[in-house]
Amino acid sequence: MSSKAIPTEAAQPPYGVPAEARSKVRSAATGPGRSRVPPWRTRLWQLLWQVGFVVVLLAIWERAAKTADVPYLPPLGDIADGYVSLFHGELLTQELLPSLYRVATGFGIGVAVGISVGLLVGYLRAVEPWVRPVLEFNRAIPVAAVLPGALLLFGATDTMRVLVIAFGCTFPVLLAAIDGARRVDDLMLDSARIAGLSRPQTMVRVVFPAALPQILAGVRIALGIALIMMVISELIAADNGIGQYILRNQRLFRTADVYAGVLVIGTVGWVFTTAILQAEKRMLRWHRGWRSLPE
Repeated sequence: MSSKAIPTEAAQPPYGVPAEARSKVRSAATGPGRSRVPPWRTRLWQLLWQVGFVVVLLAIWERAAKTADVPYLPPLGDIADGYVSLFHGELLTQELLPSLYRVATGFGIGVAVGISVGLLVGYLRAVEPWVRPVLEFNRAIPVAAVLPGALLLFGATDTMRVLVIAFGCTFPVLLAAIDGARRVDDLMLDSARIAGLSRPQTMVRVVFPAALPQILAGVRIALGIALIMMVISELIAADNGIGQYILRNQRLFRTADVYAGVLVIGTVGWVFTTAILQAEKRMLRWHRGWRSLPE
């Protein structure tokens, strides 16, 4: 009988791959012929490609504006002057700040209503069959179609514009909150009941954190709707705001100021989106870690 020891199961290489093969693959991937690129260098190259692409587009625009002599392609310098002018002086206080107030207030109201009602309907499942048809009916109504009725009820006021923006922002967040609350694991709800948590405490401590990924996805969708409705509501019977600023300059054939207003709206959307993404990274650290655990 041979005295050679039989390797135990613990000594076997994982996943059935021989140790020599794994060593060769590792040495081929990290050997002298394949030096690993540092992450900062990869990010730097990505940034350079993105900046270079934008610079090329701007150069093409500037070249076309100087050679084609088309009134709808103003020079970049004129657009930049109009863009900067919206961030100081009278244009800041009369055009930009009123729009920021309306979109921030309407967006905040819509998100708050959507989260609270959505979590309540999703958690109390006996209520959902009664309210779901009403919610789906209202969701199917285009937000712009509500504007004439809101104008009749509230007049051409900031209240009307804020409520229209809030109406448009409510349903993406509300439906996302309902879906997130319904997907909460029953084991988590049973654990909350065993721990003696009341229903309000369960909603705050269990249902809301578990539904947060879906809610934040709805919040990002609602942000785009808020910016759209801000512009549309300011196009009708308004005396200030970015939407009215763009419309007024379009009627006066000030093309550079029209493009400047559009760029300001894009900047506002970028700032809001960046803030939401940063908040999402902080609030969903546990979620990414939970998904990485093996089942």
